[in-house]
Amino acid sequence: MKMFTLIVLALGSVAAMAQTELSREVSRHTQTINVKVDATTVRCSALGYSRPELKVDVPALDWAATFNHRTFGEGQPCMTSIECKTYEEPKELLAAGTGDINAPLTVVHTEKAWINEAEGTCSRWLQEDLEMTLNGVVFNHQRTGNLGETSAEACKKLFQ
Repeated sequence: MKMFTLIVLALGSVAAMAQTELSREVSRHTQTINVKVDATTVRCSALGYSRPELKVDVPALDWAATFNHRTFGEGQPCMTSIECKTYEEPKELLAAGTGDINAPLTVVHTEKAWINEAEGTCSRWLQEDLEMTLNGVVFNHQRTGNLGETSAEACKKLFQ
């Protein structure tokens, strides 16, 4: 009987912590940016990640994106692609072409919200997703920013 009571209390606690997640796309646009592709801008790096990834510096993100897309420890804004498994990935990307490449950059802003019904609160965030293709390889990057707290009811109205 004690075990049953503990299970019921535990499940009740989990239900009280449950949150409703809401999401809506706020904006999406594509623009052409110039990316320098050479041995100084393309590398495998694990800075900011749990494993090494193919990265390319993209200084144009300073004006083309809303958020700061610099990874701690790196000088320029960057984007990442596939996991580097052989460390030959930068050479393969460079073999497909170097120099200044005009690439379409898609920037998507999505508002996210988490409603805590038990407390009647809502936490709102803005997520920025970037995507571009260089030499046939897709690069991505994501950043988020806190938009603050509001009431659960106000939040539900925003997402109707």
